[in-house]
Amino acid sequence: MNSWVNASKFFTGASTVGSIAIPAILKHAGIIGWGALAMELSSFFIFVIAIMCYMSMYDEDGYSSMI
Repeated sequence: MNSWVNASKFFTGASTVGSIAIPAILKHAGIIGWGALAMELSSFFIFVIAIMCYMSMYDEDGYSSMI
């Protein structure tokens, strides 16, 4: 079971790094422009902010733990 947890952590980290690194590499190679890079990075940060908002709204110590 522990190996599946480690594999999922690895793939999550690789996905996160790749979603920032691949557009940066494409911009450096001249394949995409500044607008495409800015749009991709802004969508990544909006996604991260949405996840952080969801995690802050999901409260384990709320009324549901009193039952």
